[in-house]
Amino acid sequence: MQAIILDLNKSICGTGEAIGTDIQFSLRPFMDFLAEKQREEKTAKVNFYNYLLEQFSVYPELQLPVPANETSRYNHLYELIYTALSPIINEEAEQLWALGRPVSPCFYYGTDAFYSVLLGKDGHVKQNIALPSKEAMEKSKLRNFYNLILKRFYNFSLGGQQDTIKSIVDQDTHLLTYYRMNIDSRFMEITVKGDLPELSLDRIKEYMEDESTSIELLSKLIPPEIFRVEGISVVSLTDVTAEYALEAIKNTIIEHNQCLEGWNNSIIVNALKSLVGTPAIEFSLLPYMKLNKKTLLYSHEGFESVIIKQAKLNGLPEDEYTVLADGFIAHPRRLIFTDVSNINSEEFPLLKLIGDTGIHSYGLFPLYYNAKLVGCLEVYTHDPLAFNGSILTNIEAAFPLLAQLYQNIIVDFNNEITAIITDKFTALQRSVQWRFIQVAYDYMKSGGVEKNLPIDPVYFEDVHPFYGAVDIRNSSIERNLMIRRDLYAHFEVLEVTLDHLKAKIPKDLTDDFPQQKSAWNHKTFDEMSDREIMKTDDYLQRQLPSYFNMLVEEHPEARELIDEYFTLTQPGGKIFENRDNYELSMQMINHALNRHLDEFNAELQELYPCYFEKFRTDGVEFDIYLGQSITPDIKFNHQFLTDFRYRQLRAIAEIAQVTGNLTPHLPIPLETTQLIFVYDKLIDIGFRLDEQRFDVEGSYNIRYQMVKKRIDKAHVRESTERLTQPGKIAIVYFNNTEAQEYLGYIHRLQEINLLTSLVEYIDVEELQGVEGLKALRVEVAMNNTA
Repeated sequence: MQAIILDLNKSICGTGEAIGTDIQFSLRPFMDFLAEKQREEKTAKVNFYNYLLEQFSVYPELQLPVPANETSRYNHLYELIYTALSPIINEEAEQLWALGRPVSPCFYYGTDAFYSVLLGKDGHVKQNIALPSKEAMEKSKLRNFYNLILKRFYNFSLGGQQDTIKSIVDQDTHLLTYYRMNIDSRFMEITVKGDLPELSLDRIKEYMEDESTSIELLSKLIPPEIFRVEGISVVSLTDVTAEYALEAIKNTIIEHNQCLEGWNNSIIVNALKSLVGTPAIEFSLLPYMKLNKKTLLYSHEGFESVIIKQAKLNGLPEDEYTVLADGFIAHPRRLIFTDVSNINSEEFPLLKLIGDTGIHSYGLFPLYYNAKLVGCLEVYTHDPLAFNGSILTNIEAAFPLLAQLYQNIIVDFNNEITAIITDKFTALQRSVQWRFIQVAYDYMKSGGVEKNLPIDPVYFEDVHPFYGAVDIRNSSIERNLMIRRDLYAHFEVLEVTLDHLKAKIPKDLTDDFPQQKSAWNHKTFDEMSDREIMKTDDYLQRQLPSYFNMLVEEHPEARELIDEYFTLTQPGGKIFENRDNYELSMQMINHALNRHLDEFNAELQELYPCYFEKFRTDGVEFDIYLGQSITPDIKFNHQFLTDFRYRQLRAIAEIAQVTGNLTPHLPIPLETTQLIFVYDKLIDIGFRLDEQRFDVEGSYNIRYQMVKKRIDKAHVRESTERLTQPGKIAIVYFNNTEAQEYLGYIHRLQEINLLTSLVEYIDVEELQGVEGLKALRVEVAMNNTA
């Protein structure tokens, strides 16, 4: 025990000027408490109370407050107070206990453990204690004072706790240690000078509504100057580091769920270190994910196994260290190695890797969420003395929270994968998602999941269809032409190589190679069929390299020539130039198409939510379905239909303008054709589970789908002229009323110079199963900008 005056408020002890109340350190209230206990006690404890009172009675002056400069005279009495208030069997060295002035963080006597927490070896308050500012301290003292007053005289409480030291950085471990300060205020006597102000509970609550000004208002209603406080405060500190460490992990989980930020591994690891009470222990958090039914080790920053990390640094193949994870997952169990250097390297070969880095002890703990393995926790240290039983016991308290953390990481991972797939591959568009949700709910509610019943179809009745297509003109012909040109260049390189090889090894060359350049002249090259072209390309890319590699093994002197051939014919070189230029031209056009169609789709969704689907061909096709059944919450009217038709024509015209102006800037000057099919009848569409897309429903509606598939290659009746032409839009229809409607849209676009004055009226040739089609063909005005 120590008798040290420690005033955390750094004010003069023995005065109450800070809050305006007369506060005195006095042992009399404690003596009165003992006397009352003595009168009530019927057990052997009464002897102890008699002894205490005898010791205090030696000092009759204790009926008065003890001056600050005389507090040390009664140290032996303070020890008796400690003995009376502390459990007899508790070790004093483990008790953080002190005695001081009421309503003030000023202490006169305490245990060695208490002072060691607050004071450094030099006898001064530790600098790393998170004390509040003096202003905050004074406010806290006032709040504590009024809590006492309201409880004692008005049976009301402000709530909250007395002054607490939230955290202290341990000088040895440099980790945060948390303490809760408990104050026993039973041994205080509060008297009123004069009359006690009347204050009803309703009035108190009225003034307490604004917490920021409640103390100020109380100071006016109940002036602190009218009170006198005598007695002692008995303070005990409780180490709650473990609680705070677990709370930190819990808060990390909660904050992530609320704001969807990335996982902060450092906060969790620091909390675990505080939990075990030493920085010498390191942790690795290892959630296990499943990807295509295979275990995937989570390897984000801060979430990687120390063993696997070292294996990667040592250049070990992935198979060697994934076997470790697969084996552990198949037979999860606790693995604890207090001395890695003494482990059988044949049984645990990868442990030697971390042993070589200086790691002395290692542990692996499986973590379960709802009885399912969700990952493991690695615990390791370089310090031979750090790994002990208490460390492992302490860390177990965090296992349930870590398991929840791992489960959340796994859910986030799966959701992210699903979101990417949904967004990039099989998107359920927002306009129709509500229907899928409803069907799924009905299926779940009916017990369809448990009974494995077929799910109800998703369909929409009476919708207006829109179809548009932007195709790259003669794309197949252009592609094959580029392949032929590259093959011609390839044979030129091949013949030069053969000529040089004949000079070096004339006897061993076979007749598999063309012997003369004339064997592959321009005329023969153009006359080859597509099938022959593909066979020739396969010969050059697959069969010939194998022969050359064999030739190098037999004739090392030919290596330089053959290596030069491989260099000249590798992908990205001259013999792929035409194909690469063609692909680049296609990509540039399709990028422009997709960007414009995405903007067009966003515009339509703002106008009236609809289903919009694109299909990648050599260009782009798209379907739009519009109707009340898709968007039941917004009333549909005919104006939406006319707006959509006008906007579709305008969008196609803008696309034609963009691609037309882009053509001169392409490596291969490809051109696009544009087509719109107008269908005035309502159709039904349904989601096909086998193809995971929407399609028309009913035999009558299939006619719409059949026309769509056949008109893109149609010709003008009694002519070889293709209906679709570069720089023009073909608007295909059945009825003249549709033509009259579109002529109005065409006129509007002519007024804004998007279309020229040219309008062609065309009869379309009869197609298989389709007759009576007509078309308007309009010319797009080019503005000569890319």
